[in-house]
Amino acid sequence: MAAMTLLGCQIFSTIAQVGSFARTAEQLHLTPSAISHAVAGMEAECGFPLFTRTKTGVTMTAAAENLLPAIQRLLASNESLDQSIAQINGMHKGVLRLAVFNSACITWIPQLLPPFEEEYPGIDIQIYQGSYGDIASWIKNGTAELGFLSNSSAQDLDFEPVYDDPLVCIAPKGYRTQRPGRVHAEELRNKPFVSQQADLDADIQSFFKKNDLRVNSRCYVIDDQSTIAMVACGQGLAIMPELMLRGKTGTDYEMLRLEPAAHRSIGLACLDRNSLSPAARQFMTRVHEFAKRLCKS
Repeated sequence: MAAMTLLGCQIFSTIAQVGSFARTAEQLHLTPSAISHAVAGMEAECGFPLFTRTKTGVTMTAAAENLLPAIQRLLASNESLDQSIAQINGMHKGVLRLAVFNSACITWIPQLLPPFEEEYPGIDIQIYQGSYGDIASWIKNGTAELGFLSNSSAQDLDFEPVYDDPLVCIAPKGYRTQRPGRVHAEELRNKPFVSQQADLDADIQSFFKKNDLRVNSRCYVIDDQSTIAMVACGQGLAIMPELMLRGKTGTDYEMLRLEPAAHRSIGLACLDRNSLSPAARQFMTRVHEFAKRLCKS
């Protein structure tokens, strides 16, 4: 069987991402017939169907899903090679696919991207926002090259910590504790909590476990902003990372320091930091510099 061409891999990956031959043709500046011809050729080479055509779009077959991680890794290696060649020639160009969780997307990315894009205008940065589980999967299958994660969610990925983010308790405005501005774990026993449905932060789970607390939830939400809103209207307390609240003054909620103190370690994860593209290495350096300034502020 002939090897799948690089263009074939790009077509395969794009179809898997957008779910449409027509949109793939648009993105790759090819004709729809060229896409159909390329897919037919790949299926003939592989000896099995790769995509199922439906009225609503295109989906991968089980066999194609098994191939996707290897194809994504091949494309990532080619992108890294292209960037290395460009760097030797004194240029910076290429693509950086970055995965981020909610609080980092809202608080860090708006401060990190503009100066990076100004310094490296030839780098096309693609952002993928998702849960910790999403980010780990995207890194493993090649959708993202680099991702923000906490140490407890990095699994077996190559992880480099950059910032210790304290966990805090937020409560409705006027909520009273034994010590103003602080709450001991024992005071949280049997209290109602607002919880997030998608993979509850492992560090928050660890705090509950270490202090023998049961999560008594009556309100389940999907993001940090909703958590804050539900706490503010009296639906319960919440344990969350301080990053989402940094620099904000809560007018309708109280932010309480936890006793004993707890934190999560935020960092950058990848498959292998020694194989990162030049753009990814440059971005990682900028994140370290940014985190150092944040710690001093």
